[in-house]
Amino acid sequence: MHQENLESESRAKRPAGRPRSESSRAAILEAAYSYLQDRPVASISLLHIARKAHVSSATIYRWWSTKEALLLDACLNKADHELVLKSEGSPLERLKEYILQVGRSFTGRSGIVTARLLTAIQDNPILRKEFMERVYPPRDKEIRAVVKEAIQLRQLPAAMDVSVFLDSIIGPLLARLLISHEQIDEAFVISVFHQVVAGTVAQDAAGKSSQA
Repeated sequence: MHQENLESESRAKRPAGRPRSESSRAAILEAAYSYLQDRPVASISLLHIARKAHVSSATIYRWWSTKEALLLDACLNKADHELVLKSEGSPLERLKEYILQVGRSFTGRSGIVTARLLTAIQDNPILRKEFMERVYPPRDKEIRAVVKEAIQLRQLPAAMDVSVFLDSIIGPLLARLLISHEQIDEAFVISVFHQVVAGTVAQDAAGKSSQA
């Protein structure tokens, strides 16, 4: 009984908060993302991240086998809070809101990180493999599902090419992010979205008219 009381007192004295391992993992992800804001991928090492997070390299290797996997997790951790595709409401409105979120993520410090990753995957096969397996497919699948909902509700033409439609929306944003470095504001994103939707609908109507 006395032993049980001691154990109870010990538990009561423990500070509240996240377990040490969870706290360390969060610090590592934050440090990795911080480096991506200031340095190109090639110049970042796991040792740099470990020192900034105040952990050992062994601690990092408990969760990540490569630098590339860690850097992608750092970006995904950030994106999970910034890019949220709603599950309810009009499909087109949900898609527009998501594209607006993408536009916002392409600006400021987060835009710098995105640009660094997208350019780095061209020359880093490990990073490209991680990106194509863990980042692009699941997000592309989610967006396509919403587009298909819009088609089922006849908000978009049934005969449209989903890949061309999505590329036409994201392409101008990527062009400004990676090439022209022009401002990606809400007005620009909405303009692109509506023009692509209107153009897709008009093209379908013109095709049906010519067949009549």
